[in-house]
Amino acid sequence: MSRPQPTNRADYRVFREITTRWKDNDVFGHVNNVNYYSFFDTVVCGHLMETGVFHYDRGDTIAFVVETQCNYFAPVAFPERVTGGLRVDHIGKSSVRYGIGL
Repeated sequence: MSRPQPTNRADYRVFREITTRWKDNDVFGHVNNVNYYSFFDTVVCGHLMETGVFHYDRGDTIAFVVETQCNYFAPVAFPERVTGGLRVDHIGKSSVRYGIGL
């Protein structure tokens, strides 16, 4: 099996800046893997809220994460800023699959 290749910034249409926090780092001095999923949620939900698609406190639209996958290419550490890129990879009848690159 070949290793996946990183995508390019041009592959994404929407971008969100994310500030890492001291508590994101683990004992090895880089952002712990679990925090990347928080970054993904920040990118997707932030965009959906800004575009008026999602209102967490009102509205009929809800979101569930039913599948995830993450390929790591380089570490991130506090106090780095991360830019999250968002794209739509697939639109179904009742679902959307996003691609996110940090």
